[in-house]
Amino acid sequence: MGRGQRHSKNAGTMGSESQTYGERAALGFGTVKERLGKEAIGNYWDCKLTLQPLVDPVVTPDGYLYSKEAIYESLLAQKKANKRKLAAWEEQERGEDRKASERQAVETHTKLLAFDRQNHMGASDRAAGNIRDAIRQEAEAQLADKRVVTGAVNIRENENKIKEMKAFWLPSKAPDTRTKLEKPDLGTVCPASGKKLRLKDLIPVRFTQVPEGSSGLHMDPITHDTFSNSTQLVVLRPTGDVMLKESYDRCVEPEGHFNGMKLGKGDVIELQRGGTGFSLHDGKSIESTKYWHLGPGSGMADLRGQHQGPRSATGLIFMN
Repeated sequence: MGRGQRHSKNAGTMGSESQTYGERAALGFGTVKERLGKEAIGNYWDCKLTLQPLVDPVVTPDGYLYSKEAIYESLLAQKKANKRKLAAWEEQERGEDRKASERQAVETHTKLLAFDRQNHMGASDRAAGNIRDAIRQEAEAQLADKRVVTGAVNIRENENKIKEMKAFWLPSKAPDTRTKLEKPDLGTVCPASGKKLRLKDLIPVRFTQVPEGSSGLHMDPITHDTFSNSTQLVVLRPTGDVMLKESYDRCVEPEGHFNGMKLGKGDVIELQRGGTGFSLHDGKSIESTKYWHLGPGSGMADLRGQHQGPRSATGLIFMN
């Protein structure tokens, strides 16, 4: 075996080894993962759209906080976009109906023309069939070009023009790919969760400010404990008050009311927490993943051939 041979590390001829996992990750192939910091997640008092401190905060049923103006503008923009999509879809449907009626008219004229050729000009069945096929092909060509087909007579008169239109090797005559539109969903969605969201689903939120001179921004209305990104907060639907989940579990839920308002299980919304930068708290939200068929390479790894190592035959060659 020789001295100091490690076949698992030197599989094959020197310089012709397969790429290691670290090399593939450095090149950026496949699924690339990136560890995000606390600043990428934001704070609990930030709007999910503007990423700025909340102004006139409102909350969705899933616990996402938005500034009132920002979410209103987003929902309004979605409604306008849905109207444009609906108008385009309706125009497509009208065009399909028009083409269907034109095809029916062409089919009627084709049958009459073939009948006339057979009974008055002595054309054979095969010749009549060829006439029908030719007219149908020319009709489809004109329909694809968004031209109006009025009858078989007009089609025959435009035969030369249709042949020129089929010159696919000319850039000006190349067919364009038309995407068939699906009927759009006219509902609006939450920008953060992607779930359906209506304007009336938004609930105004009221934070209790800390006394002047104290640390922090907001506090629990019962215990006066300050909030942080690591604390779990809840919103009470009837009043809009924000409090610690621990305070709700211990003080409000057993009583079943708060500030004279009765509360049920469906009257409590858990807020999405802010980022702390720790995986135990933030979970998968601190990791971003993206799949690359041919990655650009992160440049974070020490590749073979870069620092006096054996050269790689798989593309990891540096000329500096």
